[in-house]
Amino acid sequence: MSGVTDKKDVGSSKRQDGSVSHERRRFVCGVGWVIGAALAPQAVLHAFGPAGEGEAQSFDDPPLIPVGGHPVYLHLKDKVPDPQVITFKVQYPGKDPIKLVGHFWYNKETVESGRKCPAIVELNPYRRRDGMITVDSGMYPWFAYNEYLCFRLDLQGAGDSEGMLTDEYTDEELLYCTQVIHQIAEHPWCDGNVGMMGESWSAINSLMVASRHDCPSVLKAIIVNCGNDDRYGDDVHYMGGAMMQDNVAWPSSMWGWLALPPDPGIVGHRWKEMWRERIKNADFWFRQWATHQSRDSYWKRASVLDHYERVKIPVYIMSGWQDGYKNPVDRVVRGLAAVGMPVGGLIGPWGHSYPFRGFPGPRIDWLRYIVTHWWDKWLKGIEPPADTELPQLTAWLGMSKEPGRSSCPDDEGRWIAEDSDWPTRIKEKVFHLCPNKRLSHAEPAGHAECVSSGRLLFATTMLETSSYGSCGNNDLPGDQAEIDSKSLYFDSGPLTDDMDCFGHPIVNLTLACDKPLASIAVRLCEVSPETQSSHLVTYSFFNLCYRGDDMTKPQRIEPGIAFKVAVPLNLMGHTFKKGWRIRLSVSPSFFPTMWQSPEKPTITLHTGVFGDLPASTLVLPGRKPRPDDNRLKVLLPPTADVVSVDVEDYVPTTGDPKRPGGNTREVEHITVDGKKGILVKKVFDGGRYRYGGPLEELWVDQVAHENFQMLYDDPLSLIGFTSSVSILKRQSAGDEWKVKAETSTRVWTEKDQAGQYYFKYTAMVKTFIADTEGRFNPFEQKTVEGSIPRLWV
Repeated sequence: MSGVTDKKDVGSSKRQDGSVSHERRRFVCGVGWVIGAALAPQAVLHAFGPAGEGEAQSFDDPPLIPVGGHPVYLHLKDKVPDPQVITFKVQYPGKDPIKLVGHFWYNKETVESGRKCPAIVELNPYRRRDGMITVDSGMYPWFAYNEYLCFRLDLQGAGDSEGMLTDEYTDEELLYCTQVIHQIAEHPWCDGNVGMMGESWSAINSLMVASRHDCPSVLKAIIVNCGNDDRYGDDVHYMGGAMMQDNVAWPSSMWGWLALPPDPGIVGHRWKEMWRERIKNADFWFRQWATHQSRDSYWKRASVLDHYERVKIPVYIMSGWQDGYKNPVDRVVRGLAAVGMPVGGLIGPWGHSYPFRGFPGPRIDWLRYIVTHWWDKWLKGIEPPADTELPQLTAWLGMSKEPGRSSCPDDEGRWIAEDSDWPTRIKEKVFHLCPNKRLSHAEPAGHAECVSSGRLLFATTMLETSSYGSCGNNDLPGDQAEIDSKSLYFDSGPLTDDMDCFGHPIVNLTLACDKPLASIAVRLCEVSPETQSSHLVTYSFFNLCYRGDDMTKPQRIEPGIAFKVAVPLNLMGHTFKKGWRIRLSVSPSFFPTMWQSPEKPTITLHTGVFGDLPASTLVLPGRKPRPDDNRLKVLLPPTADVVSVDVEDYVPTTGDPKRPGGNTREVEHITVDGKKGILVKKVFDGGRYRYGGPLEELWVDQVAHENFQMLYDDPLSLIGFTSSVSILKRQSAGDEWKVKAETSTRVWTEKDQAGQYYFKYTAMVKTFIADTEGRFNPFEQKTVEGSIPRLWV
């Protein structure tokens, strides 16, 4: 490990007071929801409370966890200065050593006194300076204030680090993580104890490092926020074996993300050589993700789900009901508890964000709690009072509400206390699918068939598979009533009492399909007694080729032959209120969130017993109140302070003219060659801002476009195509450094003369360097393209 340099590393930003959109901080084309959600600060905070401007608020109160109340800024820079740059030397067997670049926050008084601290580290490819600095500055200075060294590193081939990133979570990446952890433990300011944490990518690699055979003994605990333990069945690629739109959007996002150069202010004159290497070795990761269409060894290698027993350190895992990674919270809590490991879990109402800044609220004062009840416990050996600890699994129980796209209003509901044994307490509520679109507790006397429409379903009130978790980003599912009416749907009668549910609803279907490949979308909604609007509670996609319950062994559908399939829906915590109706909807298409099968399928759903096949049912996981729920009323009071660090202290933005950032999503009706269809257009505008301070007046200007298009009744017309333009510019010492990267991607399907379907893809990147007159001249460019047999999706 090389020594700490004199150069401090920090980005810049406006204060999070709502006056400037925070989506601009999502550097480089948030074409995928994961990037957008992971990088936005996602909180509208105001200076509040007794702390004066420039002063640190003192918190000596009992370690309760207030929620939903007044946001409070902490001013900590008098004790926690700007982070310092640091490099690490790592090596993978058979390759030359490379340097990974990072920076770290520290407590100046602690360092000057000679006291050593535990350390916390996070590694991902999202550019620690112009990508992650605003997110980090709202959190890591608080940990440093409480005497932790907080390290953030660029993974290989990203940001300012050397090497190449060839895929998610490779053995090379994870080995580098272990080497970095060892070196951090040996840092002269570290006491030898290390924690690892992160959100999204860095949450996932934290869990993977904890499960490795070479997990460093100095790694004492991890925090997993919006992470995953199952890369095939429950990630951004496939859901229930059905391919999602994110399997196209996410590699497109990474294609643009990794096309940017290192900063010459950090790496010096080598920046061109490093940039050229990145472009020449770039690959479009859709190639491997679409090649592996079943849960084969490619996915198993990196899925902790298959070997919880290897995890030998405590894990705290969190997510929100509006996030795509809620299921892993339950699985990890139960999986690690079963092998006797300390584990905690938290599921709030928010989307892809940390608990102290996610939307919809209520948010919780997570920063203070996690220091005293997790890091201090496992990295410093300080036991918190038992009566102030959250339950093993804390969850938000929302309640029936009118649907709405906005995530700004707080959710209504209450916190509940659960643990790894919750499945043993379920009281199943069984509803039978009946003729005349009814859900009934009573099994139908006879058998009936319900046949889906032959038309493709355009579900334009659900354009995302997960929420970004930020206010002002209208990405929650809207009213489902219109697409319900075009699906096979079944309604209960008005409920006579409130019904609490926690767990996975199971939908048991007896059905037949007329095509050999097909996936279905299954949605659980509730219907308002006042407006008849349909609010989405939970859902899942399911590939019918996995009706045998083994995702390693897909089987083609025998057209017209009925079979049974059990579809577990995504985890839910919800109160269905008295007077509302429960609705179950099933459809063999769901554009754009579920990638359409190559042929237009029709399904025949059987109600009642059909031959030797069972009746179709919906099984809800009923929940009874628990005594521990009352304790949460004290630990999680409805109104109190929620603290965050004042980001403006570390990352102010300066300069004019500026272009505010923002996201838009539009649905456009189109005509192509006389055929009508729909185009879903998403624009992720990061804005144009100048970052001062140690980033030396760096201008960042970036915009990305994501589009999905399909014509009515023509599944082969489905196309996903994206583009991005990113410009970096700095004026210093009379010289101007100005670069640009342009990317585009396109994914579609073709059919050959033998009747075989193929994914086709192309991805292009062009880079430019400006001359002394400011004109862009071509630097490096690359185009990759390919063809992948569509075997199971």
